[in-house]
Amino acid sequence: MRTPWIIVMILSTLCYGEAQTYINFSEKDGLPSNHVYRITQDVDGYIWIATDEGLVKYNGTTFKVFTTKNGLPTNDIWNIFPGNNGKLWYIAKSSSLGYIENDQVHNFYHDKKNIMDPIYTGFDGDSMIPSGTRNSYYLDKDNQWKSAVYYKSTGLFPIAYLNNYTYKGILATDYDQGQKQIKIIDRNRVVHSLKDSLSYFRNEFRGQLTDSLFFTNSKTSYACINLNNLEYHQKTFQETLGIPVLNFGRVHLANNRLQLTGQDIVSFLNKDLIPEQITRIPEHLNSHFSFIDKENTVWIATFSHGIYKYVKNEDRLGKLIENKKINDIKTEGNRTIAMVDGKGFYTINTDNQSITPLLKTDDYLYDVSFIKETNSFYFLSKNYITSLNKHNQRGKIKIPFKRNEIARSLTYHQGKLYGHFTTGINQLNIENLQIEQFYILPGARCETSFKNQLIAGYSNGLMNIQNGQLSVIPNLKEFDKPVVDLKKIDDNWLLVCTAGFGVYVTDLKEMYLLENSEFLNANNPFYENGNLYLPTNKGLFHYKREKKKFTLVQVWDQSNGVPAQKINGVERINDSLYVATNEGLLLLPLDYGSSQSLMNLNIQHISYAGNELSTQKEIEFKHNGDLQVVIDHIDFREQSNFSYDYRLIPTKNNWTTTSSANIRFSDLAPDEYNLEIRSEGIHKSYSFTVVPRWYQTWWFYVFCGLGMIGLVVTITRFFSKKSQEKKNQELKQSQQLSDLQLKALRSQMNPHFVFNSLNAIQYYINENDFETSDTYLVKFSRLIREFFELSKEQLIPVEREILLLKNYLDLEKLRFKSKFEYEIITDEYLDTSDHLPSMLLQPLVENAVNHGIFNRMTNGLIQIEFKKKSQLNLVVIIKDNGRGYQFTKEDDRYKSSSVLQDRLKYFKNAGKWEIHIKRSNAYADPEFPGHQVTLSLKKINS
Repeated sequence: MRTPWIIVMILSTLCYGEAQTYINFSEKDGLPSNHVYRITQDVDGYIWIATDEGLVKYNGTTFKVFTTKNGLPTNDIWNIFPGNNGKLWYIAKSSSLGYIENDQVHNFYHDKKNIMDPIYTGFDGDSMIPSGTRNSYYLDKDNQWKSAVYYKSTGLFPIAYLNNYTYKGILATDYDQGQKQIKIIDRNRVVHSLKDSLSYFRNEFRGQLTDSLFFTNSKTSYACINLNNLEYHQKTFQETLGIPVLNFGRVHLANNRLQLTGQDIVSFLNKDLIPEQITRIPEHLNSHFSFIDKENTVWIATFSHGIYKYVKNEDRLGKLIENKKINDIKTEGNRTIAMVDGKGFYTINTDNQSITPLLKTDDYLYDVSFIKETNSFYFLSKNYITSLNKHNQRGKIKIPFKRNEIARSLTYHQGKLYGHFTTGINQLNIENLQIEQFYILPGARCETSFKNQLIAGYSNGLMNIQNGQLSVIPNLKEFDKPVVDLKKIDDNWLLVCTAGFGVYVTDLKEMYLLENSEFLNANNPFYENGNLYLPTNKGLFHYKREKKKFTLVQVWDQSNGVPAQKINGVERINDSLYVATNEGLLLLPLDYGSSQSLMNLNIQHISYAGNELSTQKEIEFKHNGDLQVVIDHIDFREQSNFSYDYRLIPTKNNWTTTSSANIRFSDLAPDEYNLEIRSEGIHKSYSFTVVPRWYQTWWFYVFCGLGMIGLVVTITRFFSKKSQEKKNQELKQSQQLSDLQLKALRSQMNPHFVFNSLNAIQYYINENDFETSDTYLVKFSRLIREFFELSKEQLIPVEREILLLKNYLDLEKLRFKSKFEYEIITDEYLDTSDHLPSMLLQPLVENAVNHGIFNRMTNGLIQIEFKKKSQLNLVVIIKDNGRGYQFTKEDDRYKSSSVLQDRLKYFKNAGKWEIHIKRSNAYADPEFPGHQVTLSLKKINS
């Protein structure tokens, strides 16, 4: 880290002057040598320094050195020329010359490897024209230096080759004569004489500086040839600078302005070639070359002490007292008084800026107060209080303690004086400052009279003294910041300064924080006519007031020319600010501002996964590929806390603030990126693309997506097929099981029917009615044969079901001795060839006979009706006029119904029939309501 010498040209302890500060940079700061030839500035703002040990690039923080190790032909570089295209051309005695671009050295050889001695080199703004005493060189299309032969004749000799569309070179008459006549030769080899071009041509410098200007100078004069109109202008140093001779004189071009420099002087040249804004360099610096940069800063080259920097704008900053801490400055009564630490109280004459001791003391200074009611000054320090009346008579206030515990400041309020000290507020007698009353307030720091109250600031907020009572201000109970100073703005508003928590304004009802004052330490403010000047630990803040709103308009600190960051006090007198700092008392013009600022912000280095991005905009993706960025800035301010914001879109859209020169982004995915950086109004960006690998391209993702879809479809179909096969197998097994169960149920139904029929036959035999029993037996045998044939079938036609039911009912009529009649009704739309499950209706009809008609004393009626609802839907209604639908689980009818429900369940599981059964009373007769069974059969079309 560099530690520059600061040479102060006017060292005054207690006197006024404008101190010119020259900051020195030498080998100890990073220069490779203290022997410096030239200094210039490139288009980006970097300062370049040519030394006998290499070229140096300076950004205000770091000296970057280029030597033969970096590709220079020699370390002894004489001269440098910054091009408009960003190239910095260098001159040396060598067989090769070239330029530096983007920190890369480009070196080109003479085609015959001859040593070039280009002491009179010119420059057209983009290209260099090396020239010696008699030879000039140009760079051909093969990037080789070749000798430029543009005139061969006697009587004239070549001075310099030109890079111009019309003219080829400068000539002069025989060199051995006294004064020389300058001529010019065009590209058609025609020689043109120049009017009034007679001059002594033992040059200090000659060469082309722009595409249309050629300059030459000796120790006594300088001249210019305008290549556009061939006008020749010559000036002497006596007539323009008032000196007969200028050693090391030369005209050079910097930042598109002509500058004249030489020993101990530098200036700009106007369009008439007259020097203006002349800066004279102190002789003891032994300067030989200087130039003025874009920020009006003078850079000075020496042969033994390196370089010096001088900020011309600092000429406007007056330093009344230097190298002394000034605790505060106040205008009290008719005097402006500075409190100089370790020296005492001094009066400042603002008319002539003279400084006069008022009260010398090495005691620690607290404050100075003028009380108009006593027309006296009071000087308060650690151990003393001294008064000074209107007759300039001094008096010492008696201190009853070992040190001053009476008051550290004084405030007049309602006929009394008040002063604070360590543990509270003292009420003092106005005549002799004796303590009359003591208010305990630990951490008391200040007091003032406001709105008929004495307001006291302490380490935990504000208190007031009213009617002899110390109390909390009702509306400000929540305000608990450490208050260090109070300033009455007007009758309604009070300024409250805190230690580390900013500055507030209050009317004792509300409290407002001043914008941009958060976390500041502030003390000793100055307010006048709507202007608030606020000394803080971060510089001097200037606010403008509109009603109760304060708007920040300017900050003076080290970044814009004020040599101190911590400001202790301020007074405004006329158009100047008197500023108390730890480094002295400054005289600051109200319009003062630094000419220096952040000059440029650059992305110096950017790489992805170790590969440079500066020469390419696209780079292939790499795993764990980090983006490494090095940020460079140009800032020649002495105290600059540089920071900047950055973001990488689309990865990081929000701005991040940092002061580090290095940024890193990890694991960048393939995408288009834009890196943005900004600071102090400068915005830079860099766009690049991380190209995906083949397996990260969209077509690869589409291919993989289609493949995955195909795979999923294939797997889904495979498992779907397997699942369907399993379901089919389970369904087949279920159907087989249902068929077996149906057969088993039928086998349960057949014995049931046989048992009832045999009961009937037994009945007739017991009655000795052999004829009837014989008839019954014949019918039964036929029916039982048909039954066994049908029991093997799952389905039977409707007509066979009707025939089966008729045979059964006929047998039951025989058994019941014609106790009932039956009717079988078929729908005219019914196709009797349609099929229905076998043995489904017989149990229902049997229930109607045995549990319906059987309990009736008179003849009964059984009706069976077949209805066609649709092609697949058949309804069968079976009703009787018996006792009705009343039974329990012990009843045989329940048992047969349970068997029927099981059959219906298995029919459904088999997936062929959907059968529903509904029971209800058949008639409205309360004694014999009858029983009706409605059976709905729907064939599942599978």
